[in-house]
Amino acid sequence: MEFAQRIAAVAIAIVVVACTSGKPTPVPTARAAGFWPMYRGDLARDGHPSGPTLSPRSAARLTLAWRTRLDGAIDGTPAVWQGLVFAGTSGGTLAALDSANGTTVWARHGLGAISSSPTIAGDKVLVGTLTGRAYAIRVADGTTVWDWQAPPDATIWASPVMFRDVVVIGLASPYGDIPLVAGRLVGLDALTGRERWATCLLAGCQAGDGIWSTPAIDQRGTAFVGVGNPDDALLAFDPLTGARRWLSSLYPDQGRDLDVGASPIVDRIEGREVVLQASVEGRIVAVDALSGVTVWSQEVVHGTAVHGLLASPAYDGTNIYAGSASPPTGIFALASADGSARWRHETSLPVYSAPAVGDGVVVFGTGAVFGDLHAGAVVALSSADGHVLWTYDTHSAVRSGPALAGDDFVASGDYAGDVLAFRPKR
Repeated sequence: MEFAQRIAAVAIAIVVVACTSGKPTPVPTARAAGFWPMYRGDLARDGHPSGPTLSPRSAARLTLAWRTRLDGAIDGTPAVWQGLVFAGTSGGTLAALDSANGTTVWARHGLGAISSSPTIAGDKVLVGTLTGRAYAIRVADGTTVWDWQAPPDATIWASPVMFRDVVVIGLASPYGDIPLVAGRLVGLDALTGRERWATCLLAGCQAGDGIWSTPAIDQRGTAFVGVGNPDDALLAFDPLTGARRWLSSLYPDQGRDLDVGASPIVDRIEGREVVLQASVEGRIVAVDALSGVTVWSQEVVHGTAVHGLLASPAYDGTNIYAGSASPPTGIFALASADGSARWRHETSLPVYSAPAVGDGVVVFGTGAVFGDLHAGAVVALSSADGHVLWTYDTHSAVRSGPALAGDDFVASGDYAGDVLAFRPKR
């Protein structure tokens, strides 16, 4: 949901099988055995990496394990690694919490507002800030390994991407495009933070074509990322050099500010590698990964600049799961072959949270960017038909996509600044 986060930075009556709220219920305090090391779980950005195996039976028994308050809204997805949960806040803090009980292992303050998700890169955690600074911080103790500063006025809304020995950073304008700056991609040396390459999206580094979302990378080593206005496009490039492979505009912007802000998904559908891209226009497009040619395009909702399909979708090899912030709000399950509807689950609140998929379960958050920010929930649905397995009322907007670690751990953040962890009740 990283495009939604740039909007959020300014600023239910559901029939359920199980419902929990209030104080945490005691649950086993073992550290999380699984991991979720980056935005969407892995470089495919499909929200369905191989590790998470949360089942419908376990999801129906989820209960709050702990809830830790930090110093600002948590809109990025927490990272889970080696028994720790890493979360960044709009207050400028990056914290490492013990996954067993939520206690703070270390915290770094004053980094600058963080809107994206931390990325684990070996013994370092990478994070970008809205002040345009990227940091590599030691996982063990929170000390800085290196930092890098973007050009003036540029912000980092997207999560850092680690590929081989290069860290890829996407740059865009501040909230509201004030001022409008040149969209850029930058490759940094993973060991030193030294700039290896940099490229502007528009000729002559003209303003526009911001990078709001986190690139996906396929098994061939090609990266894909959405591009903002005026091109409103999907870009394929070499993450080791920045060299452009192709740029495919998805629709004419016509001054509507319909930036392509959700992260793309790379996967194989019926033997063909495709890139799936959701947009605030309310459309999902499947594009051939080699050529950039559109395979199919499906309008899901009628979107606008601050609504539509802002959340990055998920894909489990069968269905695409897209969250909508435009009416009808909720989660849409679409067939990967052609984008046709499988099922729809409506919610009373918009969905800016990027859904995650376990073993037959779709988990996501609800809550507004504008409006009542003290209402929201974390919800688990059956991926087969969309029926509700479980919901937890957070009393705060949940724009953070959840992290699923192993078969028994779910972590998310909310507008109030809480990191929430859930485990199945034994």
